[in-house]
Amino acid sequence: MSDYEEREWLEKLPQDLQDLFNLSHAKNTNIAYKGDIEDFMKWALKRGVESIPCSPLHFAEYLVECSKVSKVNTVKRRASGVSYLHRQSGYLGKDNPREDPLIKETIRLIARRERETPIKKSKELTPELIRAIVTLCKEDENTVKGVRDRALILIGFSSAMRRSNLSKIKIEDIDFVIQGLEINIPFSKTDQQGQGHVCRLAHGQVPATCPVTAMRDWLLLSDIRDGFIFCAVNKSGKIGTVLSGQAVWRIVKARLKELGRADWDDFGGHSLRSGFASTAAENGASIQAIKSQGGWKRDATLRKKQKGQSYNL
Repeated sequence: MSDYEEREWLEKLPQDLQDLFNLSHAKNTNIAYKGDIEDFMKWALKRGVESIPCSPLHFAEYLVECSKVSKVNTVKRRASGVSYLHRQSGYLGKDNPREDPLIKETIRLIARRERETPIKKSKELTPELIRAIVTLCKEDENTVKGVRDRALILIGFSSAMRRSNLSKIKIEDIDFVIQGLEINIPFSKTDQQGQGHVCRLAHGQVPATCPVTAMRDWLLLSDIRDGFIFCAVNKSGKIGTVLSGQAVWRIVKARLKELGRADWDDFGGHSLRSGFASTAAENGASIQAIKSQGGWKRDATLRKKQKGQSYNL
């Protein structure tokens, strides 16, 4: 995969903004909006619509699509990112699509729908399901896709990363150490200032389900030496552009459907993260240790019964 394919969305930005995004040490505001702007630019590029300036109608379509997989606070943040992008490009006041009544009404209706719709939580992936999925991946006729999915799912479960962070891991973010694997997470949902967080994964006792081994196998097969690690794979096994967070969600569902699970649609990208938390808690890990691994900020999120010893896949 070429650098151009990875950053094609960046070519659509005005030169001043390209320079801004290429800075190694951007301002906090730029860091906070970077992921949201990237998501919007890729959306516009994929659909072949104008991104700067973006019409209110296309902007509203983008926000509605975001609302299908994200909560209203994330939708609002994405809207702020797109608004910031336009301001930096010189579109101020009424020329900024964020100020259009259609966008304000769209966000209001998304918020109302969320209030009135019962929250449906993703089912958690268990170690037993993880092992079954790994077996499927190893038997996949598309070897490249199978090796990628095995690494993606084992890293996702063991790290407890959000799917947005999991899909954006880069070569420069990882370091193989004696103890296993260290992954630097430079930015996350609860780290708006970009202070960063290092996630540490130990070697597994069983090679087939060891996340460190799975990562090595994927890097060796894919020959990815820079840029994003987890990329799309077509039917012939050709590696393409970086996966999106939604792609992680779809891969989890697809593998469970392949297993023959009638409830496959009840799982998603968060199933990896929540599955790790429950498994760790049920097997005696402290809340502090779980919080540290997954980057959780509140204890209330992780109040689970704790018993037994550490679980090894």
